[in-house]
Amino acid sequence: MANEQNDAEAAAGRLEAALERIARLTAAPQVPVAVPPPDAALTVPEIAERLDALIARLRAALETQG
Repeated sequence: MANEQNDAEAAAGRLEAALERIARLTAAPQVPVAVPPPDAALTVPEIAERLDALIARLRAALETQG
């Protein structure tokens, strides 16, 4: 049981670190790329909405394990 809690905490920590990296990247000046990725047309609110949905799914999954 404690191992599952540690796994959940580790997953939450990794997600938080990834979101912090994303936040830093979005604040940095953008460098043009030769071929934009397929989702390059997404707006910041659309990206935020998708991240919020992902976070909600992760929370729900972690709650069912705890």
